[in-house]
Amino acid sequence: MMIPLLNPIFRMVMRIVSIIVFLLTIISAYGGKMNPEYLTVPSVLCLALPYFAILTGILILFWALTKRVIFTVLGVLTLVVCAGPLSLAFPLHSGSTPSPGNQTFKIISWNVLHTDDIRKPEYGGNRAVEFMLKSDADVICLAELLNFSPQELKKASPQLIDSLIRKYPFRAGLSSTDIKVISKYPVSHLGITDKTGGNQPRFDFFKVNFPGGKLLNIGMVHLYSYDLSEEERNVMKEMKSVGGAKESVKEFKSTIFSKLRNAFRRRAQNASSLRQAIDSFRPSQPLIICGDFNDVPASWAYNMIVGDDMKDAYVETNFGPAVTYNLHGFYFHIDQMLYRGNLKALKVKVDKINTSDHYPLVGEFEFTTPR
Repeated sequence: MMIPLLNPIFRMVMRIVSIIVFLLTIISAYGGKMNPEYLTVPSVLCLALPYFAILTGILILFWALTKRVIFTVLGVLTLVVCAGPLSLAFPLHSGSTPSPGNQTFKIISWNVLHTDDIRKPEYGGNRAVEFMLKSDADVICLAELLNFSPQELKKASPQLIDSLIRKYPFRAGLSSTDIKVISKYPVSHLGITDKTGGNQPRFDFFKVNFPGGKLLNIGMVHLYSYDLSEEERNVMKEMKSVGGAKESVKEFKSTIFSKLRNAFRRRAQNASSLRQAIDSFRPSQPLIICGDFNDVPASWAYNMIVGDDMKDAYVETNFGPAVTYNLHGFYFHIDQMLYRGNLKALKVKVDKINTSDHYPLVGEFEFTTPR
């Protein structure tokens, strides 16, 4: 007698779930338009936009297969309404080749976690330094690196460190920050440093002198982190049972949410300061802003930094979403590479070396001829 009731009850549950998912998708898509100083939940949901969009797609398929037109259309309309933010999370582009005669360069942006090897702690060398050497990048921008001492370049042999120095003889970065740049070509510190980070500035600017007189300005970023403890970061992993979920929700309400609120607000301050620094450069000057934003495309901080003049190199040269953070189940695209001025992005990839909790972004650009 209960079997005939199963389909109507199941359909009712699916309708409720669909409405909730569609609404959450829209809120997550436009959460970056809402100032986290006043509303935090939309910023939190913005992190999960790709996942809500995928759920929406699955629900569209379900309703289409069951020939329920209204909910199929509602799902499609949800994705249409979110098309703008979704184009940042799911770009539909491809890389390009440089124009004949234009000078090109390769740049890496990477939070190296003090070159700790979290995946292979037993490894006898330093895979992070080995990767830098093999990359043959022209410029490497590093976050969470205090200096180039053996204490930071852990397990790197003297020969390996010497190879790094010979390949990248130029380096820059203040002792008071964990932001450093190494380069094949002369690099200087521009003295434009974040003033909102307290004892830990959240960005720093550098200038690289390329052969042929080409100059590249770089803003290397490490915006305010979520500041979660190891136990708090493992909350998502514990949500596998009813009991675990209850404890996780309790933990979220008690400490995690307040830390998230503080992090989003602090990053908003960092982003405002960074945007002011960007505005101090002439629009035509080649400028790259890269690093660990600790926030996703379409977020409040991202939107503020991009403004109406910065371009996203990953969005312009890739097809499909990216993941740059790879630990604790937080698979998000929180490392960015933006640019403006007489530059063109040719290719950006997320390299999958997993020594750090972040993957490096590897970008290839060309200097363009001013019009």
